[in-house]
Amino acid sequence: MKKLISIILSALLILAAFAGCGSSSSNNAQPAADASQSPATPAAAANDEASTPEVRTIVAATAGGPRPLIYTNDDGELDGHNVALLKAVFDLLPQYKLELIQASDLGSILTGVNSGIYQLGFNNLAKNADREKLVHYTDPIMVNDYLIVINKDLNIEFNGLESLVGLTMYGSAGNDKTTLVEDWNEEHPDQQININYASIDIVTSLQDVEAGRVDFTIIDAPMFNGYYQPEYNIDVDAYSLKGRTSTKYSYFVVAYGDDQLYEDVNRALAEVFANGTSTAICQEYLFDDFTPGIADKE
Repeated sequence: MKKLISIILSALLILAAFAGCGSSSSNNAQPAADASQSPATPAAAANDEASTPEVRTIVAATAGGPRPLIYTNDDGELDGHNVALLKAVFDLLPQYKLELIQASDLGSILTGVNSGIYQLGFNNLAKNADREKLVHYTDPIMVNDYLIVINKDLNIEFNGLESLVGLTMYGSAGNDKTTLVEDWNEEHPDQQININYASIDIVTSLQDVEAGRVDFTIIDAPMFNGYYQPEYNIDVDAYSLKGRTSTKYSYFVVAYGDDQLYEDVNRALAEVFANGTSTAICQEYLFDDFTPGIADKE
């Protein structure tokens, strides 16, 4: 009897122990609904991905010249004032990834942006009514200071663009200097300045002026004074257009309808102007400040 009682008591103790373990496990378990809300679950991970902003790639096209506004440096990378300014703008726009490519010419930049092949175009681009039908110009990126470079044998007494009537220059479609003369011709149908449309590099253009193969060309003052004239010893007459024409500017361009990109670029441009970044870039590449809004320097 004692053995039987002992066996029964032992069995009861074992059953009680199992019952306690089951109760403990039940008390410690988390409700299924709570577990589904854990950040480690697949559903939560998917929500996190959905909330992460998508970075948009912006393909920006340039014709790759002229120096020092745009050029290819010793590392084979696009460089220059326009390039550095564009990079500074997109440094303030983390929602975009900037990709630079070189297009064949200025015309292909405009048509490429218009057709959506590129999202942005830049190449010291000037504005006129015809091109404004194709692309949306941003706020100005640079004030232009032009020199008229003339063959010395012509002995021109320069008094402004009217002194160039009947003469011939090289011009590249879409270029801001060509636009300057095109605007004159449109406003003065009886006093035309001849434009020989050709894709000729600046050195060849200047040497052709020096040799008399073309009458004159127009070049940015910092480019001529700070690089081309001392580098190539060009022997020509040079006259400033400052104060002789309305102020001209260069721009970035984007496609019509790309309103968010347009607004973001303009907002970032204003910031790089205000914080001195544009001035520093101008000084580095152009040796003077050509930030829009500055007072004209004599």
